[in-house]
Amino acid sequence: MLLFDGVFLMRPELNASWDLRILVATSFEESLRRARLRDIETLGSVTRVEERFRNRYLPSQEYYFETVVPGDLAEVIVENENPEWPSW
Repeated sequence: MLLFDGVFLMRPELNASWDLRILVATSFEESLRRARLRDIETLGSVTRVEERFRNRYLPSQEYYFETVVPGDLAEVIVENENPEWPSW
């Protein structure tokens, strides 16, 4: 068994490769909150983290969710808004 973890893995050119698709879902707001904590050391400021999130991550994710609709492809969706209490 191989387990792949990553963003955008349900793209059409990859989708037929998977036997089971699990989507770990969280809101964009929660993703930004986590990015602020995780990336501040690397990027140097909350402003730079937010700028990168809004200019790169958010538009890419919005496009992916609009065109690929991973929630329709996944056999399992894990709601991970609160990592201490995930649900599916």
